[in-house]
Amino acid sequence: MKIAILLVVFSALLLSSYSETPQVLLLTIDGYISSGTAMYIERMLTSPRYVAVVITINTLGGSADAMLRIVEAIERSPTPVIGFVYPVGGKALSAGTYILMSTHFAAMAPETLIGSAQPVAGGEPVTESKVLNFFAEKMGTLAESRGRNREEAVKIVLENKNFNPSSALEAGLIEAVASDVEELLSLADGRTVRTVAGEKTLSLRNAALTREMPGITESLVSALSDPIVSSILLSLGILLLLIGLSTPGWGGEIVGGLMIVLGLVGQGLNINWAGAFLVVLGAVLLLYELLSPGFGVVGFSGLISLTVGMILIGGYPPAPALVSPEWTGTLLMTVISTSMFIAAFLGFLIYKAVKAQRRRPMGPEPKVGRAVETIETGKIGYVFVEGEYCRAKAVKPVKENERIKVVGKENGVLLVEPLEVT
Repeated sequence: MKIAILLVVFSALLLSSYSETPQVLLLTIDGYISSGTAMYIERMLTSPRYVAVVITINTLGGSADAMLRIVEAIERSPTPVIGFVYPVGGKALSAGTYILMSTHFAAMAPETLIGSAQPVAGGEPVTESKVLNFFAEKMGTLAESRGRNREEAVKIVLENKNFNPSSALEAGLIEAVASDVEELLSLADGRTVRTVAGEKTLSLRNAALTREMPGITESLVSALSDPIVSSILLSLGILLLLIGLSTPGWGGEIVGGLMIVLGLVGQGLNINWAGAFLVVLGAVLLLYELLSPGFGVVGFSGLISLTVGMILIGGYPPAPALVSPEWTGTLLMTVISTSMFIAAFLGFLIYKAVKAQRRRPMGPEPKVGRAVETIETGKIGYVFVEGEYCRAKAVKPVKENERIKVVGKENGVLLVEPLEVT
């Protein structure tokens, strides 16, 4: 009995100590900033169970729309967000600098850079005052709202000015320089920051880090949103669509259509509409494959379309859903597992069809059958050949139930004559 009581007390103490350990969420922005990146940050900043969120940033920039979405998500976050340009030698240029300025506590690793935030359109720097002034004011407002140097922040946009860790710290654009995340948490511990929920003091001593990476949908959208990838998909998709329409039958028009839709998703097409379209298209193509079995091009295209559509919809629901990330992960894994099973089944059917095709007699040996009815010379009737009823034209007169052989084909009609038995 005493042992049981001791075990209960010991367990309670362990749970108590665990619950008191501050939990810090670690997120990563690495590479091109896209709508997939925005989806990832927006989703993760909704969790209330963390005392702080650390976002490591290593990017040359990206989409202005995605950047603004991330900035707004950070501004609305009641949980303090710590921005960290990391790893050593990394950079947070252009859109990455805006994100860093929006965080409640900003830091840089040694040998990193921030700056060069003048907007670019069509590969050329934007000089139109209407656009340039907006982005300069946005950068200045973000810096000022976090107690940083507004004047130097505006120069990052208007003059494309760059800062290394020491110059950024001296200019009042960041709060700390740290070599890794552990040192960052140590430097941020005890600092007071102002969030949308009011002032909060960071309590990060002995904090437990939880790393969360982008989900399947977010990774897919990020890959598609890369300007190079989306441009290639659109270009090849249009080319394949034109080739497929001019020479139908091998699936070029279907594959081209899928590539165009995915390219448009990368260009900003509404994910829910695109996902719904791909699901419907996939279902139609699979149904067509079942009713008109061929060599699987239509079936596999439908399977890919259905899978991608369900991943897009399942990972980015059209309305807020009160479900855990684990549930979403389970849903996506179920979709992928089911698709793999269907793909294996289609592959098996195609294998059996090809195998049966190869077993058919090859070479000059003619097909033989029997006449279903009497057919006079030059007339058309029906014959039974290789298990099928076919229209046939008699080269020589044949009688009902007489054995015949196929000697040719004319406008889709078999040419037949009596089979001479030797």
